[in-house]
Amino acid sequence: MRVEDDVGRPRSRPRGRAPGIHDDGGAVSGEFAAALPAAVLILTLLLGLGMHAAAQVTLEEGARAAARELARGETEASAREAVQRVAGESVQVSISRDGEHARVRLVRPVRLLGLVELSAEQTADASARVEQPSLGGAPPGGPP
Repeated sequence: MRVEDDVGRPRSRPRGRAPGIHDDGGAVSGEFAAALPAAVLILTLLLGLGMHAAAQVTLEEGARAAARELARGETEASAREAVQRVAGESVQVSISRDGEHARVRLVRPVRLLGLVELSAEQTADASARVEQPSLGGAPPGGPP
């Protein structure tokens, strides 16, 4: 069967379409709308993991800063100030001394995207050998 226009010429079909195929315009938009919440959820989780990793790094740096303060013979108050300066206010600090070593342990609750607190904790430990000032300039353990 041949289709003709008003003048008698054969009418051409639109290119790229076979006869009997329906237009699928809008299908891609629907698929995108269905996949968008999953993509947003994945991006949110990745962002949360990145923030968690950055918070862990600052916690470890705070523990090292406190251990350095104690190793130089500074007070525990000075070490706690160093922790707050580096790791923030919401950190629990525990300092112990074991012979010639000072140990610092920091604990902070985990927060999702900085807003929602989870039932998990981040911890960081550091230890340093405390320097003892030598008396009279003689090296420790040497002859008097």
